[in-house]
Amino acid sequence: MWEGNRLAEKALPPHIRRPRLMADYSWGQEPVFQALLFSRVDTPPVSATPDLQMPLTIGSRWWRDLRTMLHRLRQVPAPQGRRSHTPGFIERIPHHLPEVAQAGVDLTVRSWVISHADLHWANVTRDPLALLDWEGWGAAPAGYDAAVLHAYSLAVPETAAKVREVFADVLDNQDGRLAHLVICAEIVQAAERDPLHARLAPYARRFASEVLTPQ
Repeated sequence: MWEGNRLAEKALPPHIRRPRLMADYSWGQEPVFQALLFSRVDTPPVSATPDLQMPLTIGSRWWRDLRTMLHRLRQVPAPQGRRSHTPGFIERIPHHLPEVAQAGVDLTVRSWVISHADLHWANVTRDPLALLDWEGWGAAPAGYDAAVLHAYSLAVPETAAKVREVFADVLDNQDGRLAHLVICAEIVQAAERDPLHARLAPYARRFASEVLTPQ
């Protein structure tokens, strides 16, 4: 998290639209503080909160741009040692979603791809699209970015369905189902700490059950 924005500025190509890091400064000892100065982004985020709370009106070009941007991100060389989740968290998914253990789901992450890793609705802007908040970017389970966006849409079924339609190629397979379970477990885990995730947790639990239901 501490190095994410600096590494993004060095590693990401300009055509992945985002605020550009203009200056940074660190000071202090135990605790240490960091100040970051970014270029201004004039387009507002899609939502003031990470979770979507009302139907979304965004054109097809926006969705195409998002797909293109995430595809370009996946082509970036992997930064050493940056992963969205530890193996320990993946192993603990059944602690948060007991039905995962009951279903005997294989929790092996078969494919790690370079991802934004925090792709919720307060981190994407309206037209023109830009991606905000690059602290946590790095390798994540394949399909994780789309799964995060979908999970934070669950209270608005029509938008959740649109996310699944647009990203069907990365969500409607074994890797995508695991990515769905990862973010659902994260939401349930965080529900005890903040009202936003407490609000989302019932949706996440219900959707995780759908993921585990044989088709």
